[in-house]
Amino acid sequence: MTSLSAYAARVAQLALLASALGWSSAHAATVVDEWKKIKVPSAPKLGEVTVDPSTTALLLLDFNGAQNPDKGPCNTKVKPRCIAELPHVAKLMKEARDSGAPVVYSITSNAAPEDIATVLAPKDGDPIVKSGANKFINTDLEKILTDRHIKTVIVTGTASEGAVLNTAAYAALKGMDVVLPVDGMSSTDPYAEQYVTWHFANAPGVSAKTKLTKIDAISFGKAPG
Repeated sequence: MTSLSAYAARVAQLALLASALGWSSAHAATVVDEWKKIKVPSAPKLGEVTVDPSTTALLLLDFNGAQNPDKGPCNTKVKPRCIAELPHVAKLMKEARDSGAPVVYSITSNAAPEDIATVLAPKDGDPIVKSGANKFINTDLEKILTDRHIKTVIVTGTASEGAVLNTAAYAALKGMDVVLPVDGMSSTDPYAEQYVTWHFANAPGVSAKTKLTKIDAISFGKAPG
């Protein structure tokens, strides 16, 4: 009986503690219950990045649909933020080409190479893969990069929470360094871009391999050391 009394007293103490913390003994609060109370964390710092063009590739992911919205996600109907970023990504692409760094494309399943936004049109010989959200899955992207001795990928594209998140995270987990310009990974909503940025700044396994930056802060030239 003594042990039962002690157990009952302990249960009562835990119930009081749960009450003090604002929890129901029948149902603890979830992140969904607390959604509106959660404070947005401070924005991560963006840095300048210099890459070695001999071991760096620029990935242009799913920039198809600008000419015909039925042919891809980068269009004025669903992703005007992607259209707005095209001139900046085009500048980065030119700098990559001028430095000799390879440019690698992906397109969505309903697209063809000619559906890529005209300002980012591939040149003869540029690799193009077709896949779902992770561009390494069921494609030869990994072989393309390995054959070119690529150690660093600059990842741009749409959607940030789709192609960019999954492809960049996979690259980092495979040991590659990832350069992620936050003004080159569009979505339908800025929140998606925000949480993807947070993920690469904080997530175990990817944050240590990722440099967050802006397009104008990326330089192509022999990296120091």
